[in-house]
Amino acid sequence: MEITVIDTLIVLGFIMVLGFISNYIFNKTQIPSIVWLLLFGLFVGIIFNIQEINQQLLRQVSSLFGAIAIIIILFDGGINTDIHQLFKGAPRGLLLTISAFCLSFIATLLVIIGLEFTGIIDFGGHGLVIGAVLGAIVGGTSSPIVIPLAYRLKNLQDKTKMISSIESILTDPICIVVVFAIYYMVFTVGELNLLLGVGNLVKTFSVGIVLGATFGLIWLFIMNRIRREQFSYIITLAVVFLVYSFTALIVGTSEGGEGAGAIACLMFGLILGNGKKILKMVNYQGKGFEMDEETKQFHSLTSFVIRTFFFVYLGMIASFQSIDFILIGIIILLALLLVRYFAVYISTYKGNFENDDKQTMTVMMPRGLAAAILAISFTPLILGIGKIGSDGTIITPGYNLGVEMQGLFMDVAFVVILGTAIVTTIGVSIISHNEMKKLRALDCKKPEINETE
Repeated sequence: MEITVIDTLIVLGFIMVLGFISNYIFNKTQIPSIVWLLLFGLFVGIIFNIQEINQQLLRQVSSLFGAIAIIIILFDGGINTDIHQLFKGAPRGLLLTISAFCLSFIATLLVIIGLEFTGIIDFGGHGLVIGAVLGAIVGGTSSPIVIPLAYRLKNLQDKTKMISSIESILTDPICIVVVFAIYYMVFTVGELNLLLGVGNLVKTFSVGIVLGATFGLIWLFIMNRIRREQFSYIITLAVVFLVYSFTALIVGTSEGGEGAGAIACLMFGLILGNGKKILKMVNYQGKGFEMDEETKQFHSLTSFVIRTFFFVYLGMIASFQSIDFILIGIIILLALLLVRYFAVYISTYKGNFENDDKQTMTVMMPRGLAAAILAISFTPLILGIGKIGSDGTIITPGYNLGVEMQGLFMDVAFVVILGTAIVTTIGVSIISHNEMKKLRALDCKKPEINETE
C-alpha cells in the first residue's frame, strides 16, 4: 500500500491530537498516555501495513531521531529536577535505582538464557547478548509517568515520592549508557567482557558528568546575558546538541561516546535548571540566575512532542510476526514485577515506610520513552543491521543475529511498556481506593462533637 503525503499529514495530525487528549486523560484518571499512544500506533501500523517498509524506516530515520530524542528527554529531565530534593533523597533513591535496574537486568537476562537453554526458543546461540540488551532496555522506569503520578497521590509519604522520582530520573541515562556499553563491547571488543564493560561505564559516566557540568556552568552565564533576546531558547537547544556531540567525539563514538553525551546532556540541564542553588553552593557573590520558565516550557513542549511521536512510532512498527516474541514479553513482564518487590524491600529496609507506600512503589514500575527509543533506534545497530552511515548505507556489519531478531526487541518492548503501564494504573487505583476506604472508616468511627449554644 502506497502512503501518500496526505496520508502522512492525516496521521501526524491525529498523533498530535491524541497526544493532547491522552495527556488530558492521564491528568484526570491516572491512566498513562502511553497506553493510548501505543494502541493508536498499532492500529495505524495495521491499516497502512507499516511492516513492509520497516527496514527502510529504521535505516533512514531511527538512528537520527533516536539520538535527538535521547538529548531532549535527558536535558528536559535535568532542567526539571530540583537538586536539593535530589540530594535529600539520594541515599535510598540511589539504592532503589541500582537495585531495581540490576535486578531487572539480571531477571531479563536469566529469562532469555533459560528459554534458550531449555530449547523453548532458539536464539541461535546468542541468548547472552540478546538477554543483556533486553535487560538494559527494560531496566528503568519512566519519569514523565512516575513523577506526576507520585505527587498526585495524597496518601504517599514525601520521602516515598522523592525516592520514586529519583529512580525514574536516573534510570533513563543508566539504561542508555548500558546499551551503549554493550554496543562498545560487541563492536570494539568482540565479546561481552564484564571488566571492560564496567570500565567503560565508569569512563562514560565520569566524562559525561564532568563535561556536562563544565559546559553547564559556562553556558549559565552566557544564557543570562542573552536571555532577553527574542527566541533565545533556540540557541540553548542548539548548544545542547553541541554538548552531546562534543562529548561523544571526545570519548569516541566506537567506545560508547553517545552514552557519555547522554550523561552530559542530563548534567547540562541540571546545572541550567538549578543555577541559583548551584551558584549559592559555590559562594558566588553576584545575583543568582537560572533558566527562565518560558525556556523550560519550550523544552517541556519539545519533550512532549518527542515522547508522543516515539510511542506511536513503536506501535506502528511492532510487527508481532511471532507469538514467541509476545510470550517472551509477558514472561519478562512477570519477572520484572517479581524482582520489583525485592528491589523495594531492599531500598525501604528499616526506613519506617508504610505498607501503602511500599505497595505503591512496587507497582510504580512503568517503562517509557528510553525503552522505546533503544528498542527502535539502537538495538538494530547491534543486532542484525549494523552501523549506518549518514547516507543510509551500512558501514559496519552487525552482530549477525539475523534480521528476524529485530522484531524481537521492538515487540518485547511494546509488550513490556504497555504491560507495566497497565500494572501501574491498576495497582495505583486499587491502593488509592483501599486508602480512601480506610479514611472513610476512620471518619465514621470519630465521635460526634456536640456543640453548645
